[in-house]
Amino acid sequence: MPLPIGTDTEQYLLHFLPCLSLAIAQHQPDMVIYDAGVDIHRDDELGYLNVCQEGIAKRDRAVLRACQDLQIPVAAVIGGGYRTDQQALVPLHAELILAALDTYYPNWSPLP
Repeated sequence: MPLPIGTDTEQYLLHFLPCLSLAIAQHQPDMVIYDAGVDIHRDDELGYLNVCQEGIAKRDRAVLRACQDLQIPVAAVIGGGYRTDQQALVPLHAELILAALDTYYPNWSPLP
């Protein structure tokens, strides 16, 4: 999915979501291995896109929900994300965990 340098969240999702649907429809996978890279984030030191954290969350939820809706098993791993301050990557990678909880355990709640 070639995108211009600096593509923002709205444009990224506008292109990604149809590609996700098309890829699943064309390949009809028995299983999906999802590498949830965060080098698309606007503050990534090596990435070229301008996607916000909310956009990453929407992408992760879309992938997991598409697989769940079609009863396709999915294995997901965190990936990408290149920052000198590695602590800044934690909330971005946590979006995958939150997406999985929301998708597969919709009644979960964080501890008080």
